[in-house]
Amino acid sequence: MIQAKPYDFMVKYTQQKEWIDGRGNFIAFAFFLGGISGGLYLASSYFESLLGQFVALILSLLMGVSYMIHLSKPLRFWRMFMKPGTSWIARGFIFIMLFIGFTFIQLILSQWASDATTAIMTFTVLAGIFAFAQSIYTGFAVSYVSAIKIWNSAILPILFVVCGITGGLAILLAIMMGGSHAQLVALENVIRVMLIVFAIIVGVYLWNTTYSSITAKDSVSRLIRGSLAPLFWIGVFLFGILIPIAISVSTYFAGEAATGLLITAVASEIIGGLALRFAILKAGVYSPLLPAE
Repeated sequence: MIQAKPYDFMVKYTQQKEWIDGRGNFIAFAFFLGGISGGLYLASSYFESLLGQFVALILSLLMGVSYMIHLSKPLRFWRMFMKPGTSWIARGFIFIMLFIGFTFIQLILSQWASDATTAIMTFTVLAGIFAFAQSIYTGFAVSYVSAIKIWNSAILPILFVVCGITGGLAILLAIMMGGSHAQLVALENVIRVMLIVFAIIVGVYLWNTTYSSITAKDSVSRLIRGSLAPLFWIGVFLFGILIPIAISVSTYFAGEAATGLLITAVASEIIGGLALRFAILKAGVYSPLLPAE
């Protein structure tokens, strides 16, 4: 394997390493878990699934663990709370803590004080606000990095939150299997719409990014036909979009899908959501300081 020369960053597009190498991989897992956790809580609140809300809480806790593993000095994590005015990572930690706190209280009340409807509704709304904040902030944390052009896009937070909601809906579908047929059909209809929206936003994001700068165009080229093409076309396009849409369409015309097909669709959406984060993070490159010969 050819090693990069120390001066390559001056004349070549240089891939960022902080968020993809070694412990840096855990940042992608954290972004993924934050997205589906927030999406799952919002979907579970709408469909009144306490189990879904509980799973969302667990996923958010795992997001925090993934962040901690990513840190080189995890015992100093508390310092990230100190600069919420300038750091999206700091804001993200605050969103996570508030979401976990409000969700925990809401679940306790729902389980053991179900007659306290006003309090339950209040904490559900508060948890829902921070579920959305937790889901979308990961996109802002990435898009805020102006030095990496493929990340520096206003569409990226929208893409991340839509991907998170779609993944959350898929997990809720797995949780609700065997339950009310009417709710299952309604959930499948919502997923069908979100999959189409997700596919459109992926296309718009790549098209818009391609024409935003030469460096961003190089990153998109890596995704579409370069070293990251297998990750994008198999992970994102095939598993994240094509397979779930194909199963969703077949379910719509058949009226009912086999459990095996639904589980395949759920697994595919989860794989696609994770692949999307890895693909975008790995496609991030720095512009050369000097024009290459």
